[in-house]
Amino acid sequence: MFENRTSRLFDAARIRLTLWYLLILVVVVGLLSFGLYELSLLAQQAELHAVQSGSHHGLARIFARDEVTLVLQIAAVDIGVIVLAAAGSYILAGRTLRPIEEVMERQRRFAAAASHELRTPLTALRGNLEVALLNPRTSEEYQEVLDDAIADTERMSHLVKDLTLLARPEVDRTVLRLHPIDLRDTVREAIEDVELLAKDKGQTLDTALDGPLPVRGDAPRLRQVFVNLLENAIRYTPDGGEIHIEGRRDRGRVVLDVRDSGRGIAPEDLGHLFEPFYQADRARSSADHVGLGLSLAAWIVRAHTGSIEAASRLGGGSVFTVSLPLDSQH
Repeated sequence: MFENRTSRLFDAARIRLTLWYLLILVVVVGLLSFGLYELSLLAQQAELHAVQSGSHHGLARIFARDEVTLVLQIAAVDIGVIVLAAAGSYILAGRTLRPIEEVMERQRRFAAAASHELRTPLTALRGNLEVALLNPRTSEEYQEVLDDAIADTERMSHLVKDLTLLARPEVDRTVLRLHPIDLRDTVREAIEDVELLAKDKGQTLDTALDGPLPVRGDAPRLRQVFVNLLENAIRYTPDGGEIHIEGRRDRGRVVLDVRDSGRGIAPEDLGHLFEPFYQADRARSSADHVGLGLSLAAWIVRAHTGSIEAASRLGGGSVFTVSLPLDSQH
């Protein structure tokens, strides 16, 4: 219902914008046509004064017919221009409004997904507390309920913190604490965080980090980037698969690749991977995976004036590439 209403609003806005474009063009064409008409009259009148008086009446009659023809010709040209302009204005209005429509649609999806993800732990928390109050319980049972409540509140706290971060402007670097670091240490710490997850699935984590990789960055935030990328790779790589982490210097930048041997990502999903709450494989989504990891990673990398890209083909695995400026002091 909301989508239909939004679509109708944009259709109406497109028509109004088209009419404004057309009105401006009609005024301009009208003024130009009037000027052309007046200039043509002046030219023909000058020719009439230049002829002998004996032939004046014949030329006057020809001029009268030419004047009507001139008006018709100018009107025909104007109508053709306006018809073509109407089509062009409609297309231009659509292209003008499309970025706004896309932004509003992303905001709508973001708000809907955020409210859903917050509603889930809130419902669980309230349900657990209501059940606990129905009948007297032992202290151990109350302790278990309180532990579950704390877990739910912690999950909501992390979610709200992530949402707050994503709501900041992309150029806002005030949340970062930048220091000279070797990105090899950050990657190794991230690998330690996910080693048990990979071990449970029988996966191997191979690293190839060429020499020092100095950058100026926020170590905990960058560690979060690589934890998210590695968790994503582990999640979508089958049991017994391989994940490779490669780091190198390349033309004044530090480049790191996280490559997996999973089943790959569909082409239609690649362009949306870094959108909040987007999940290319919804069938394997879970309550603990709400689709914020990659969007957070992208935000953090961009806040470091870096870039993050994804490349994949179905059946051929995926590779996520992070590029950061090399620390100029090294």
